[in-house]
Order: sequence, then C-alpha cells, then structure tokens
Amino acid sequence: MIVATMNLQEKLAHVRSDVDRVLRKHRPAMDRLRHALRASRDKTPRLEFLDYRSPALINWLVTLHCAKKAERIYLTAWWHVHDLGLEAFNLTPDGAIYFDTHFFQRYRERESGQEDALGNMAQFLLVNHDITLKRLSTERHGLPQVVGISREGLFLGTERPGAIFACDTYLSVDMLRPEQLSLYNEMQHHAATKYWSAVQRQQHIAAIKEQLDRAERLIKKVEEDRARERAEGLEG
Repeated sequence: MIVATMNLQEKLAHVRSDVDRVLRKHRPAMDRLRHALRASRDKTPRLEFLDYRSPALINWLVTLHCAKKAERIYLTAWWHVHDLGLEAFNLTPDGAIYFDTHFFQRYRERESGQEDALGNMAQFLLVNHDITLKRLSTERHGLPQVVGISREGLFLGTERPGAIFACDTYLSVDMLRPEQLSLYNEMQHHAATKYWSAVQRQQHIAAIKEQLDRAERLIKKVEEDRARERAEGLEG
C-alpha cells in the first residue's frame, strides 16, 4: 500500500514489485488478441484497455497493443493518497513517468473538462498511454527539465533520481508558444517513428534523399533556364 510518507523512489519500488503479477494476470488477454488477429482477414492492430486492482492495493490501467509484427503492453499504476489526491506512474523501459494531482487538475481545466476527478484522470491515462519524453538543456524548479507528448498536449516536468520523470503541468496545443509548438511538432515526428525498424528508417532516409535530389535537380534546371533566357535577351 502506498502512503503519504513515501518518497517517489519508494512509491515506484512498491509499484514495480507488483508488475510481474499484473503481467501474469493479463497474459491470457494478449493471447486472445493475438489469436483473433491471426484468425481474421482484418490485420488492423488490436487495442484493448483493462483495469485491475491488485492485492497490493494498487490500481492498474493496462493497455494491450497487438499488431502483426509487434506486441506491446503499456502499464500505468494509480492510487489515491490522503491529503495528496490522485497520483500515477506510467512505466517505461527506461524509467517511470509520474503524474500528480496538480497535473490532472490542469488537464481537466485545459483539455478534458471532466468534472469527476477519477474520470478525468482515467481519460488522460488511457488516451495518453504511449508517452514520448525528451530531456531539455534547461532547468525547471532547479531540476533538469523534461517534456512529454502523447495523443494530447505537452507535458512539462523534471527529471528526478531513480529515472523518474515527474510531470507537474499540462499545456493544451492552443496554449503553446511558438518555440513550444516547434518542440511539440518535432516530438510528434519522433513519437510516430520511434517503433520503426532499422529497415524502415533506412527506407525513410532514402525517400527523403530522393526528394532532396529531385528538388536540387529542379532548382538547377530553373537556374539554367533563367540563364539561357538572359543570354537570349542579350543576343536580341
């Protein structure tokens, strides 16, 4: 059970001690998704959302993503602490992303409009289950700054000990300043390509190179045509 006296690292350790149980619990659901995908002519990736309250009194939102060539499980743990409110950890391969009550309040004010605190939090965590983070060279509250994106908005936060990234506020897209919007667009591209294979990346680079070469040839042709027209004008 998570209590108010725990620091973030202690809370994360308690959450991680529950992960194996959660994965075992939801392995049959992933098996069903895989079998359904194989048996169907429709090979569109399958997505399923499940919730589970473990014996450790941790609430879990589990997102199963099953595609033809890849399977992913997104795990988010949440709980309510007296005097602190709702908190959550979105677990990543390299760490964990922490959200506090203040973050969820800003999400409600700036995006969801949900009056119910629990429904507001659940909406954010389910819609934004696949999060992309970026470390910045700047500081926030005296700590290294990080930003995150998913399906909605921009998340601002700081990097803490133990590979914890604590997001403390939410900005909707219409609130972003020009430099924030540029960062948001850059991260959207990274989020869209982060699961690409090496072959896909090479194909993408080759396609970009081909477009650049075509543009260079076009520019060269335009310059040659203009030079010829000037030369013909001088002769006339």
